[in-house]
Amino acid sequence: MSLGATVPNPNKKNTENWDIFRLQRKILLIFGLWPADRLVRRWYTKVLIAINLVTLAICIVGEFLHGLYAYQDGDLSEFIESICPTVSRISGFLRMVFYLINEEKIHRVLNNISKVLKDNHPRENNITKEMKVLGQQFTFYLFLMMFFAASLYGVTPFFIMGYNWFHEQRPLVKLLPFKLALPFGSQTSLYFVLTTIFLNYASAPTITSQSGSDALFSGVCLYIYGQFQGFRLEVEALAESLDKNLLKNSATETQRTNLELRRISKRHQEIIDLVSEVRNAFTPNVLLVYTATAIIMCIVCVAMLVVEGIYKLTYLPYAFAELTLLFLYSYSGTLIRDSSEAVQTVAYNFPWYRCDRNTRHLIQMMMIRAQYGSNVDVPFFETSMASFSAIVRTASSYITLMKSFL
Repeated sequence: MSLGATVPNPNKKNTENWDIFRLQRKILLIFGLWPADRLVRRWYTKVLIAINLVTLAICIVGEFLHGLYAYQDGDLSEFIESICPTVSRISGFLRMVFYLINEEKIHRVLNNISKVLKDNHPRENNITKEMKVLGQQFTFYLFLMMFFAASLYGVTPFFIMGYNWFHEQRPLVKLLPFKLALPFGSQTSLYFVLTTIFLNYASAPTITSQSGSDALFSGVCLYIYGQFQGFRLEVEALAESLDKNLLKNSATETQRTNLELRRISKRHQEIIDLVSEVRNAFTPNVLLVYTATAIIMCIVCVAMLVVEGIYKLTYLPYAFAELTLLFLYSYSGTLIRDSSEAVQTVAYNFPWYRCDRNTRHLIQMMMIRAQYGSNVDVPFFETSMASFSAIVRTASSYITLMKSFL
């Protein structure tokens, strides 16, 4: 190697390859965890991940103890308000733990996507661009809702303290974010300032652990949907290239068609394999979302009924954010399922009756694969809009039941 040779920077390479997941990557890097960087992760990034996980764990314990004390004192309203952020933090903590456990699998999925993007056919560029824009929009609105909810949790106590100070309440009662009361005396100014800073910082890993990981899953599913759409365009373009005036293809055209269909069939199998990898990599997170969302929505909606005053406003964006999370998972799964099954129709519309036996066999194989369909379903749950509707109905039933006990 010559002395003037430039050594490639692996960090730069990783940065340049993820334009399709640009916003998801930025959000996840706030937590410190981007799976594609796992082999080149700096020590200070590992420290950041550890700090964020410990922060979430401390908040979970503190909020749970506060809720337990409120429950023992018979204050049901305080108990419900305390466990609202706790459940969200538990969900975010488990998301990141599952990401760390499955980081290699997620990294493999992202690498496969990066390789395919380099070999995109020009006719697929528009589809990829559309899916990229849609994925970034989903990510932005999801992050915005969760950020708004966390901000309201953080600033509402200051609005109330300002109101009390304006009405000359003396001594002024200091209120912590998330209506939390830690074991030490929070009325001490130093303790109050440090606790407020800590709790507001804890909102960052809570938001990023959910919005980043869930938006990444949605972005990957949108990309796969775009691949199925590109597959459809390839089959249709090949069908259009055949001479429609012939009842049977010539030997030259048959050979060309057979070679193209072999390449297209191989790509179809690669997409199916990619769906399988996505399902294996994201199964714990999908299962967590479908299991926990109904409970979280139930608790949030009940809290909206029992709290009073300005605190009601803090739960509205929270409920919308959880509903959006569930919708993104369900909608993403539906897109993959429908686009995979649509391949069967595209293959059947191909003029296979004018081809030889080998070519017809390739078409039949595509139809058989499409008949079974590709999906990102997990145990006990089907990632579809039907599941979204069922979980929302279940949450509504829980809310009605809990309301009868209040």
